[in-house]
Amino acid sequence: MRFGLCAVKNVGEGAILSMLGVREKQGRVDSLFTLCEQVDQRLVNKRPIESLVKAGAFDDLADGPVPQRRARLFAAVDKAIEHGSRQQRNREEGKVSFFDLANDDGPATAIPLPEVAPWTEAQQLAFEKESLGLYMSGHPLERFSEELKTFGAQRIADLAQSLPDVWVGGIVSGLRPLKTKKGDRMAVFMLDDIAGGVEVVVFPETFSKHGYVIAADAMLLVRGKFEKDDESARIVATELQPISLLRERTTREVVIHMQAPSRNTMEALAELLSRHRGDRRVLIELDVKKNGGPGFRVRADAAQRVRPSEKLVEEVEHLCGAGSVQLR
Repeated sequence: MRFGLCAVKNVGEGAILSMLGVREKQGRVDSLFTLCEQVDQRLVNKRPIESLVKAGAFDDLADGPVPQRRARLFAAVDKAIEHGSRQQRNREEGKVSFFDLANDDGPATAIPLPEVAPWTEAQQLAFEKESLGLYMSGHPLERFSEELKTFGAQRIADLAQSLPDVWVGGIVSGLRPLKTKKGDRMAVFMLDDIAGGVEVVVFPETFSKHGYVIAADAMLLVRGKFEKDDESARIVATELQPISLLRERTTREVVIHMQAPSRNTMEALAELLSRHRGDRRVLIELDVKKNGGPGFRVRADAAQRVRPSEKLVEEVEHLCGAGSVQLR
């Protein structure tokens, strides 16, 4: 997919022309540090470089999975700019001082990127939306697709006629906080899912109960009356809740998969689970490898029951590794 660089937030035409000039002069750019050595830093400063990293424009300048690449490139921006400024100053002066030699990073292609934690999927998608105005590599709702289907939520694109009661899930955009003539608070916003969008009206009675969950870019479940005619369509909301609560509603058990965990990891996991007490079963799966023979898997019920949530999954995967948690 091609996306015009002028449409990337904080990236002006001057910055683009400077980067294109570098590529025309020396061919393919192989390092963020090389780019910062060659561009006009009056035009290409920290803001456009960070926006381009968030947009994924520099993905080929790092190795590994995309979330890891972007996190490392983003963490390197300040150092790359400092390196580029130093190299440009040396070229302009035609000399290298003892101080510059002491601080020389070496060839740009040999400068390693920082080792940092990869961005989460939510961070990556949020940064894409921030810099591009849209989600490029995925959609935040995709990870809730099964839960939405199990719960019975409708896809917005499938709403073809008026319905007295419907659930839909989506992301809040175009939020307009309003007040009635009496001064009561209400709101109107667009709710966008993967395939479509619909206007949602939250009148004062509903707003007084659920208005605290309404915010720009919030992922919400909305219940209400769907009204459609030849000219418009809208949902008059009667209930709103964070879409993250879907997992609590639809999950029967939490499965945590690990390979040869240390005692410290198991103790940390036990403490973590105790902070998320609830009524859902936790199943631990351990892969055990035998020297010179096939391995086997051990399954065991954890003593602690938990409340499924996005926070629980995030904390367990931070401890046990990405993809180690499955909600069933």
